[in-house]
Amino acid sequence: MKLKSRIDLNLLAVFDAIYTRAGVTQAARHLHLTQSAVSHALNRLRREFDDPLFVRSGNALVPTALARAIAAPVQQALRGMETALASALRFDPATSTRLFRIGLRPTAEAHLFATLVRHVADRAPQVRLASLNFRRSDLAHLLATGGLDLALDIPGPHSAGLCADTLAAEELVVVARRDHPQVRGGIDLATYLALDHVIASPRPTGGSTEDEALAAQGHARRIRIRCQHVGTAWRVVAATDMLLTLSRTHATHPGDPAAIQILPLPFHVAPRPRQLLWHEASDGDPGITWLRGVIHEAVMNPHHDPDAASSFSR
Repeated sequence: MKLKSRIDLNLLAVFDAIYTRAGVTQAARHLHLTQSAVSHALNRLRREFDDPLFVRSGNALVPTALARAIAAPVQQALRGMETALASALRFDPATSTRLFRIGLRPTAEAHLFATLVRHVADRAPQVRLASLNFRRSDLAHLLATGGLDLALDIPGPHSAGLCADTLAAEELVVVARRDHPQVRGGIDLATYLALDHVIASPRPTGGSTEDEALAAQGHARRIRIRCQHVGTAWRVVAATDMLLTLSRTHATHPGDPAAIQILPLPFHVAPRPRQLLWHEASDGDPGITWLRGVIHEAVMNPHHDPDAASSFSR
């Protein structure tokens, strides 16, 4: 059987009502339609399926073989739509099995995602989370098309036009190994510029916020090692005389704190606020609204969880 055209889903509701109530009059009463409207819809269905679908037997309409064959799939499709629409209009974290896709840069995932998982699991035991990396140039498109539900990142041109909650800004610090021969409890700009640096970034080239600040002062640091993850950079610093510049919460690494020292940055860099981003099309989504609240708690109230560390890739 091949339908002559795309079928109007309203016709399937009429079909289901006639099938379950064995008559046009009863179906019209159930659907709050006139009997004429239901009869018209039935005639359209017959043309679409090229089958009478229902034949009269006494006072009842009896389904044909084709009508019996499609009844269960039609009912399943209608119930599925009802469930989907109901879920879109409300969100119950206690029972939801929804999958949320959260855009996190690799460094942010390392420090935030496990904490967020614990916060969500306490409130929504069946909700699923996916942490996804993203290119900043693709962020608006991903949020608009549902590739991501939310993203956490620093402000920039990539976030223009998106809805955003601004979270706390963070200062940058310098990390060096504890027994560094040239760094003992503090560091000045000359020493900072004289030493080699390791940078952690998923980008293959380019500097970071501190490089922009140095360039504005006519300086440049020597980046000797580039790696993708802050955990790797941390281990490089612990084993060499190189320096690592990162946000203070990134510096709360689970490695051996006795192996490193955390120092103030010897030049000014304006703290960059962190943002929770979503598309305006999702602004009324109750599930995303709920998740935004959970993320706020995980990021803004780390004292609820001693392992919590809010972070954003730089």
